[in-house]
Amino acid sequence: MMNSAPETPDTPASPHHTNKIFAYFMLFFLVVAFLFGFVLVEPFMHTIILSAVLAIMFSPVNARLFTQLGERGNLAAGLTSLLIVVLILLPTAFLVWGLITEGMHSMLTIRAWADRNDFGEILRSERFVPILTWLRDNLPFLNLDEAALHAKLLTFTQRFTQSVLDASATLVGNMAKLLLRFFLMIFMIFYFLREGRGIVHKIKYLAPLRTHQEDFIIESLQRVSRAVLLGSLLIAVLQGLVGALGLWLVGIPPLFWGVMMGLAALIPVIGTGLIWLPAAAYLYFFGEWNMAVFFLFFNVIIVTNIDTILRPMLMRRAAQVSPFYIFLAILGGIHAFGALGIIYGPLILTFLMVMIKIYSEEYKEVLSSRSAYHDYGNEP
Repeated sequence: MMNSAPETPDTPASPHHTNKIFAYFMLFFLVVAFLFGFVLVEPFMHTIILSAVLAIMFSPVNARLFTQLGERGNLAAGLTSLLIVVLILLPTAFLVWGLITEGMHSMLTIRAWADRNDFGEILRSERFVPILTWLRDNLPFLNLDEAALHAKLLTFTQRFTQSVLDASATLVGNMAKLLLRFFLMIFMIFYFLREGRGIVHKIKYLAPLRTHQEDFIIESLQRVSRAVLLGSLLIAVLQGLVGALGLWLVGIPPLFWGVMMGLAALIPVIGTGLIWLPAAAYLYFFGEWNMAVFFLFFNVIIVTNIDTILRPMLMRRAAQVSPFYIFLAILGGIHAFGALGIIYGPLILTFLMVMIKIYSEEYKEVLSSRSAYHDYGNEP
């Protein structure tokens, strides 16, 4: 009897091939999980980011309380959260409400003033004639017709008033949602303060980067959150408050225009001058010239020097971030995200700069060799 040939077993898949299939499936399910997770948190994304930024800003306070209270994390995080509510969240809520109401009143006042005054007579006054003559002679492309100026002023006030009305209606209509997000933000701030170290440790464990690269990213974002954002916003708040005092002294509504001055303080070079220069011109042309001179010197000597003196002190840890780039980041952030772009813009810019630095260090040898090839490749 002839023996049959032994059956050969199926060739098993190589371990490398199996590992690749497993990695692809793991990556696929991980991406799906992240997508579903993003769907869950997307309605609260702004609240989460703002809470994290505030927690980072006040983390030194929380750490000090944690030590002084015998390492009781819940109590330290609770007191720090209460401090954030009292110092930032509640004043911001009242400020926004007052800004809307005062802005409406200011625009209605300007419109009523424009309706009851004869623009032609005003422009023919002795204070306006020399300036208008100079402008017509040196800047002939400007349309300085009396009727056109009057129409532009009415159109501006009408559009601005309508915008404030729409914002007020939206704010009142979404009051329940705003209250929910307010309490949610307080809870998130408390959680981030209490569990911040654990969250950072988990992110560093999951990130496929080197330890010094992870530390560099985290340290850079913390530096921007505390120095650039806190420094810029604090300077803007101080300039707005002092500017509001000067406005009140000369009889201009301080709340609305003081807030506008604070927002203008975020703009490099001209800054608060965007508000107080037209206000001084208004006082000169339509008020008393001595009040205009006082208001001008008040802003030049006091308000402007707040930025000159305090910015180097508050932002010395972020000196490597150019104010010009921060300005561009704020403008781009406002265009993309609205008012929250004031915070998002600098953070995104910092993350971009950090990743470029990490890339340049990681591939330094390749980049250097390519640079050397381009520099000397054509030499004999």
